[in-house]
Amino acid sequence: MPAPQLGPIVQACICAPDLDRTVAAWCGSLEHRQAGEDRVGAEEAQLWNQPGLAGARRTRLANALDEAWLEIIENTEAAVVNPFDHGGWFSLEINVQNVDELRTRIDESAFKVIGEPTNLDVSDDIRAMQLLGPAGEVLYLTEIKAEVPPFELPFARCAVDRLFIPVMLASSRDAAISIYERLNGTSSFKFETKITVINRARGRPLETRYPVAALQFGGSHLIEIDQLDGITPRSPAECSMPAGIVMISFLTPQLPEKLDTYIIAHGPLAGRRAARMQGTEGEWIELIETKERSPNTKAIN
Repeated sequence: MPAPQLGPIVQACICAPDLDRTVAAWCGSLEHRQAGEDRVGAEEAQLWNQPGLAGARRTRLANALDEAWLEIIENTEAAVVNPFDHGGWFSLEINVQNVDELRTRIDESAFKVIGEPTNLDVSDDIRAMQLLGPAGEVLYLTEIKAEVPPFELPFARCAVDRLFIPVMLASSRDAAISIYERLNGTSSFKFETKITVINRARGRPLETRYPVAALQFGGSHLIEIDQLDGITPRSPAECSMPAGIVMISFLTPQLPEKLDTYIIAHGPLAGRRAARMQGTEGEWIELIETKERSPNTKAIN
């Protein structure tokens, strides 16, 4: 089997209508800390096709290992929507060491618990709970107890580690995963499984099963795509990025041709050449090269 061309996943980006509230929730319940702050530059806002974001506040959060992996951009005009109704990035699945112990420390005024700790349908060695955050972000807090072949999954290195599986909702599993298969140079695993948190949210029988695709990346990271009917892509109006999870960033040894590239100007990934593209559900994908900065490419600000 060829080696994956994507991974590890290095960053996720959330858009929040209230930056301070979202930062306080993550730092208060999930043992993260602020690791940098700046503002979105005019060129970067144009890259998003969101010129109204120029000057928006942005904070980066790091885990207890000082790994800054979460970027939060404030858009005070963004409306928090029901994440179960829309395609695109849906959830951040994060490694934790003891999900039952962590459950006792969740501030339920900051996060809504939408799934209590339970073993997953795919394996009793995976135990998870689900939260709904203040920006409409869904979080899977997942304890990996043992190896779960055929997947390569990481074990948590601190109480609340970092993202290892971004989950997206799609009207067509096969169409959505095909982009990532092409970028990754590998094939996905396809199966059906019950997803209790979705069944509860949509008022369906708890045993209802869904078509799912999982694609292995480097760094023991994956992507999961859940196929649901009756969802619509998030279509942000100009100058109004929607609340929730808006972008996932992947390392890659080489950027695809025909994509406009830029140099990341801020944060722990500053100096890397990168490109952005969108998937079938309108989700933003950032590809970041592992190579050194190209002197002929201008940094975005």
